[in-house]
Amino acid sequence: MADIQPFRAVRYNPEIAGDVSLHVCPPFDVITPQLQQELYDRSPYNIVRLELARRGMSDDPYEKAAETEQAWTDSGVLKHEEAPSIYVTEEEFEFQGQVLKRRGFVAAVRLEDYDQKVVLPHEGTRTEWVADRVRLMGSAQSNYSPLLVIYRDDLRSSVGNLVRAIAGGAPTAVFTPPDMPMLRLWRVSDPGTIGVLQAALKDAEIFIADGHHRYEAALRYRGSVRAEREVDPDESINFRMMLMVSFDEPGLITRGYHRLVESATDEEFAAILESVEASSDLEEWLPDTSKGLATDAQIEEFSVALGERQGDEVVFGLFSKEPGKFHIARMKSPPPANNSLDNSEYSRLHTYVFRPAITEEREEAIISPHHDAGLIARQIESGTARMAFIMRPVPLDEFVSIVTRGWRLPAKATNFYPKPPAGAVIQRFGDRL
Repeated sequence: MADIQPFRAVRYNPEIAGDVSLHVCPPFDVITPQLQQELYDRSPYNIVRLELARRGMSDDPYEKAAETEQAWTDSGVLKHEEAPSIYVTEEEFEFQGQVLKRRGFVAAVRLEDYDQKVVLPHEGTRTEWVADRVRLMGSAQSNYSPLLVIYRDDLRSSVGNLVRAIAGGAPTAVFTPPDMPMLRLWRVSDPGTIGVLQAALKDAEIFIADGHHRYEAALRYRGSVRAEREVDPDESINFRMMLMVSFDEPGLITRGYHRLVESATDEEFAAILESVEASSDLEEWLPDTSKGLATDAQIEEFSVALGERQGDEVVFGLFSKEPGKFHIARMKSPPPANNSLDNSEYSRLHTYVFRPAITEEREEAIISPHHDAGLIARQIESGTARMAFIMRPVPLDEFVSIVTRGWRLPAKATNFYPKPPAGAVIQRFGDRL
C-alpha cells in the first residue's frame, strides 16, 4: 500500500532571499562542472551549494553543505512551513517546437523495499553515486530534490482532475530560471483535499522514472540509522520527497540517454569499433549544413533523425566514429530476445556491443551516460571523449513491461524530461514530517 503524506517543507523566503528563480538548479547527476560554476555565479543562495554538496570546492563538501543550509536557515533565507502540505506543480517547457505543460504534486512517500512491489525501479545504479547521496543525507539531514515517479490514475482521473482544479488558482510561488522550465507551485494544506489524493492512490504502484540513486540512498541511510537506534515509524527518514506524475499526463516526455566513450585506451577503442562493425550495418548521416547549426544542435537533430523504434529493430547513432561524422548503426539480425528487457536497445547495446569488447568493470570506467548534447560536443571537441553512442528513448510501453516484472535496464537508460528542480521545496529530517 502506498503511504503518501503531506510534510512540512523548507522553502526559500523571497523577502530575504530575493528572486527565488535564481536559486533552483537541476538534480545533482546532470550538473556539469561548467554548469556548477554558472549556478554559483547566478546567486549566492543557489541550491547547487547544497544539492551538489559543493563538490570540488571544499575539503568536506557534505559538512559544508550542512553548514551552509544552517546559515541560510539562521539568516531567514530558508523558512520551515508551519503546516504539513503537499505541493501541486506545473512545469511549462518547449519540446521539439511545442510548448507543453506537465502537472503533478510533490509529497512525502513512505520508503518501501523493492520486494514489497509498491515502489518499482527499472534500471541499475552505480555504487559511488548512491554512497555520495548517503553521505549528504547523513551530514545535511535533508533532501533537496524530489524524485520523479509515475503512477496510474483511476478510470475517472480522480487525481488528475483534482490537480488540474488546484492549478487553476493563483500559485503560491513561480520559478522562471534562465535555463530550466517555468515552474508554478501551489501549496495545499487542507486535510480533506489531501485525503482524496491519499485514498485514490493507496493501492497504486509507484514507478521510479528519475532518481534511482537517490531512492536507494534513502533506503541505505534509513538502514544505517536503524542499525544504531530504534526508529519511530513516523520519523521523516522513513519517507522520501517525490514529484508524482500520472502516466496520462501529456507533458510526460522521454528522451534518449546517450553514452560517451571516455579515457579508453587505443586497444579498447579499437575493440569497441570492431564490435560495432561486426554487429551492425553503418550508414553515414549528413547534417543539413545550410542551417549553420552548432555541433550540439546537430547532435539534437541527429537524435530526432534516428526516429522511433519499429518492432524489434535495434538502431543507435554514432558521433565521431570518424572525426566530426555521424553514422546510423542498425544491428544485423539481433538474436531473439526472451523478454522485453533483453529486447531493449539499451540492453542489446551493452550486451552485444560493449561486452564483447570490454569487461563490465572497464565499461563503468570508460562509458559514461550523458543526456546533454552540449556536453557531448564539448567533450569530443576537446579530446576528453573519443566517441558518443546516441540513443533513442525507451518507449513508455516497453518501460511499463520491464518495470512491472521487476527487471532492470542498464544504469541511466531512461531520460524523462524535464527533471524536477532542486530547491523548490526541501525535505528536512526530524521526529515528524
